[in-house]
Amino acid sequence: MPTLLDIILLLLLMAYVATQIGVLAVWGIHTCYVRRGMPGLLAERWSFLDIWVGFHLALLFTFVSLVAVGAVAGFLLVFFAPQKVHMLQQAFFTLNRNTPFVWAVLLPLLLMQNAAFVAVAIWYVLGKYRLSTGEVGLSWDWQAVRKGVLWGGLAFLITPLVELLSLGVLRLVLGASAFQRLMDWEKQTVALDAFLESLQPGAIALAFVLVVAVAAPIGEELFFRGFVFNVLRNRLHFTSAVWLSAALFALLHASVKNFLPILVIGVLLARLYARTGSLWSSVVMHGTFNFLSALATIVLGGR
Repeated sequence: MPTLLDIILLLLLMAYVATQIGVLAVWGIHTCYVRRGMPGLLAERWSFLDIWVGFHLALLFTFVSLVAVGAVAGFLLVFFAPQKVHMLQQAFFTLNRNTPFVWAVLLPLLLMQNAAFVAVAIWYVLGKYRLSTGEVGLSWDWQAVRKGVLWGGLAFLITPLVELLSLGVLRLVLGASAFQRLMDWEKQTVALDAFLESLQPGAIALAFVLVVAVAAPIGEELFFRGFVFNVLRNRLHFTSAVWLSAALFALLHASVKNFLPILVIGVLLARLYARTGSLWSSVVMHGTFNFLSALATIVLGGR
């Protein structure tokens, strides 16, 4: 007998597949119209399709890059440490936080993912849309940076309360048994916070803190605020654009228990960006929040 959690996961999978089919159908009809000299269904600029294509290009780039990194690492291990090849294979295919060498997969994955976000955002915003760096808020502004630090600190303080609310709602909706299954599943997978909890202070921990506090904010803010949010607010009401871009941002992190806290952070990031007009404000806010969160997770997880 399927549980409520099983039904929800199945419905989400069906919704994802239906969305993919629908987008491909609209794109196909649009292409046919354009080839016949008729007005297309999609805008040439600030199109919803750009978000869909951009996201999948980023995923493809990340996957190809990760496979390439894995191949190079495997090649080197075969020659210099053949007895450890199976550990890398296990880390690559399971991504379990307790697997040896999982950091050697997760660290490049995060770097490649954010490099892909930067590349896609630049391609669309500066390439296809022909906007200047100033028009998307990439001009340096010390006042915006200070606001980013302040908002990041405040976000760090309110997030635990939002997380408690989220966990309470999940437990109420799913029931105790399904809720516990969900928590156990998230602990076994590489939710980044769960992985950071298992790290001891040292070089690897420092590398992850730098990635989540510097690389991730730059990549994700360029993509989700500089690109996705700007597309949405050129097509939708401002509030709708804020919440939808935040929802997409939360979905990227693939964590049910953290969906609501990340959604709230996404809303704050979009509103700060819109208020200051500077993308650096949201980058710094994101970096401040990630740095404090990662540091707290490593320190408290080591106890």
